[in-house]
Amino acid sequence: MADYRRAMRKIILQLRQGDAKGRVIVIFDDGTHFEINREIVEKAGICVGREIDPDNLESSVKEDNFEKCYEAGLHFLEYRARSEEELRRHLLLKRKFDSESVARSIIKLKEVNLINDGAFAESWTKDRISFKPKSRLMIKRELLQKGVDHETASKVTDDIDDGENAYNAGIKKAKLIRNLEYPEFYKRLAAYLGRRGYSGDVVHGAVTRLWGYIREDLSAK
Repeated sequence: MADYRRAMRKIILQLRQGDAKGRVIVIFDDGTHFEINREIVEKAGICVGREIDPDNLESSVKEDNFEKCYEAGLHFLEYRARSEEELRRHLLLKRKFDSESVARSIIKLKEVNLINDGAFAESWTKDRISFKPKSRLMIKRELLQKGVDHETASKVTDDIDDGENAYNAGIKKAKLIRNLEYPEFYKRLAAYLGRRGYSGDVVHGAVTRLWGYIREDLSAK
């Protein structure tokens, strides 16, 4: 796409349908062109035969960039909740939008409560405990890596019971290795829980409880 600055004070020769739905290619009499959202074309009064004022053109392109950035943000949030920093990194580093468009998009998304780091942190923590158990410290580290501030990350993880969660996390694995002798049972299950960030004391307590649970279950049968 040609740099819009090169099109300053040029007369619009033609408007064509862009490749994507809702996009318009604006072609000038010197052959330069740029692509923009149809709604922006209508708002800015861009039409064939008009000589575009540089300030109006720049304003139109900025508004178009913002609209595309905002739509990209909405699309990114469709899959799961995101932290504000996750969204910012995605829009800036992966999608390559300018910082002004990204900042405006985040403000707008926060206004409609689609970006809320407190709610995100709570949701992330509950999902981890329920579906992919990890230790309190590991969950907190994940939240910090996603840009959640330290106070919020601490608030949602401080009440996590590592002992109970480690026990629950190990039940399925314990059943799979129930026929092993205790030394091998302990070794495998301890390694399994250790990889999820649980401390040595927590792992020892959980494995001991799980061994008792498995022996009792086998005796009952």
